[in-house]
Amino acid sequence: MGHVQAMKTPQFYLMWALICGNSVSGLVLISSAKTIMTDVFAGALPLLVTGAFATGYVSAISAANAGGRLGWALLSDWAGRRNLFFVFGLGAPLAACIPMVTHWATTTGSVLPLYAFYGSTLLMISFYGGLASLMPAYISDLFGLKHVGAIHGRLMTAWSAAAVIGPNVLSYLRRSSYNSACADLSSKVDPAAFERAFGAPVERLEELVNANTVTIGRLMEIVPEGTIDPSPLLYDSTLYTCSAMLGVAFIANWAMSPVEKFHFEEDERREREAMEKAKRGLEKDL
Repeated sequence: MGHVQAMKTPQFYLMWALICGNSVSGLVLISSAKTIMTDVFAGALPLLVTGAFATGYVSAISAANAGGRLGWALLSDWAGRRNLFFVFGLGAPLAACIPMVTHWATTTGSVLPLYAFYGSTLLMISFYGGLASLMPAYISDLFGLKHVGAIHGRLMTAWSAAAVIGPNVLSYLRRSSYNSACADLSSKVDPAAFERAFGAPVERLEELVNANTVTIGRLMEIVPEGTIDPSPLLYDSTLYTCSAMLGVAFIANWAMSPVEKFHFEEDERREREAMEKAKRGLEKDL
């Protein structure tokens, strides 16, 4: 089936949503995983999560991405592409559970949350790697082999959209969470103490936060004793968004069905007409 006829099918747009949902969550996770590791687990487990540990984690992320491209592609020949995308849907509950894991780490100091975070994020990043290797084969399963390249090229617009949406979503959600955390901490600080610490009244909080004069770390120095550090909560909204995007991808895959036969027949009819027109033109020239 040609790309023009493929774009008239609902499967094309379901595939677009499938790619975009998985790509946004994968890109956001790759961008934020190391920061979560250093912001949350380095504070909860400083003797274990050192700079070298974080560097090794980044290397593991790269290995998971590469391994997913190879491993899931090999497995798809046996399990089937659609079935593996259902497996990739496991990323939705995993992403939704990471905030609970980070809270667990900060409240208990146990190493078990670190293992859970490490394993779950690497598994989800392997799903992102598998997306790249499975797409051409999944496209051929749906639309046939003949025009896979052309159809795949048009579906790559979903990846382009994800590359724009993902970082912007991450930046917006983290900044929003950060501003909310600063506002919450500032409300617990005596206004006079705030002004002594930052040289400006609390009413100018937004301006001070944007200038990085006020930070969560500095606010934690002057808040009442026993105030909980909100740093582990900064990525909760980001991770819940990742979970939602993976949920959209799962639903798109669930709604996928074989392309109706008449789409292939229409495409064959167009090709025959084009060949006959070319033949008549050649005969006329001769």
